[in-house]
Amino acid sequence: LNDMLVRISSEAKHSSSFPTGLGQKCRPFSWYAQNVHPQNDFHEEEDVNDAKKKAWMNGPTTKEEGATDENNLPSKPLNEDNMAIISKTSPVNIKYVDASGGHAEHPHKGATDENGKYGYVHDETFLVKNPPTFEIKDEKDRGVLCKKGDPNYQMLTKKVFVDLPNHEAAEKRAEHGLAKKGRAKIFCLVYTIEKNHHTIPAIKETWGKKCDGFMVASTKTDRELGTVNIPHEGPEEYNNIWQKVRSMWSYVYDNYYEKYDWFHIGGDDLYLIVENLRLYLESEEIQLASNGGQYLPNGSEETQTPLFLGRRFAEGGSMERIFISGGSGYTMNKATLKTLVVDGLPKCRPHFHTFSEDVMVANCLRQRNILPYDTKDEAGGERYMPFAPGHHLNYHPPANPKDDWYSNYSINCKWGIDHCAAKSVAF
Repeated sequence: LNDMLVRISSEAKHSSSFPTGLGQKCRPFSWYAQNVHPQNDFHEEEDVNDAKKKAWMNGPTTKEEGATDENNLPSKPLNEDNMAIISKTSPVNIKYVDASGGHAEHPHKGATDENGKYGYVHDETFLVKNPPTFEIKDEKDRGVLCKKGDPNYQMLTKKVFVDLPNHEAAEKRAEHGLAKKGRAKIFCLVYTIEKNHHTIPAIKETWGKKCDGFMVASTKTDRELGTVNIPHEGPEEYNNIWQKVRSMWSYVYDNYYEKYDWFHIGGDDLYLIVENLRLYLESEEIQLASNGGQYLPNGSEETQTPLFLGRRFAEGGSMERIFISGGSGYTMNKATLKTLVVDGLPKCRPHFHTFSEDVMVANCLRQRNILPYDTKDEAGGERYMPFAPGHHLNYHPPANPKDDWYSNYSINCKWGIDHCAAKSVAF
């Protein structure tokens, strides 16, 4: 992109139509400071800007200097709360480390094929290669699916939207090589059981095919459906989801870690707005946070700041025990996934049986100083929503917020239509 801009600039300067004498026609910044806004002192800012321009034009003289190059400076800093969150953790080397132990024991035993044989590796790109179509049969069918006036319809038409213009622009930039790097690669993981396999086709036809990698962890392997049997310690039951998730994340790390940038997990009732999620993960804010909060990454980094994204809840109202709700799922970067699987899972109550896997994952990461990042948008709307859109539209807390678990667990929320971010990513 820089080479292209230099070429265009050079061609423009040598064009016969290019204006002459711009040095005499354009006034310097100091003239405006002195004559237009003399009451303000711009001198310090001017010096800083001049220094930045000189550094950018001359280029860094050392690798360390390169970190402060103007190209790596954000347009605005992280907010204080999120800066405090990421400051508690340490950068993680994101090079893959084999933690499988030869796949001899849970949670690294792996998956089985249709015949129950271990060693099966799912093709996570099967949906991208053969995306199914989603069709509304007729207007009657549309009327059933899209009930105008109901709370879900209202939230999804009056507030929440898919940011298609920016998504399509980002796609074109990546396609034509105008972006610094390709688009963020997202691996989507859904968990279910065989009796709920009827829910999977709808996911595949709508949002699942938009993920770069997609897999459904289940109790039966079905290649066409995309489900994979990943056995785990203990029985297959609701009160043992923690063991199920331990094996799922271990399988994902062992087989897909090096191929993807981000990893999202959720249940079979999840709807993920992948376009909005990808734009959020590519945003300057998240890129800045993933690089420690001071400078933007340049793409050559070998370490990364762990990020744990989702809808934050304060367990029992305690700000010391914040976790991410499993309802809308949670998103981890490579540094967080590696920390969880390689360092966390072997030590975080490895044989405990419980349904609260979301709390367990948060506890495990908290012990390693990785705290849930606040994913609200600039207007204070939540991006990750644990319930259906209509629920969030109509919910209002009681007079005493502690009388209802949702308001008691929620952190600095707005209510009603402003509860959801316009560019929400999950319901």
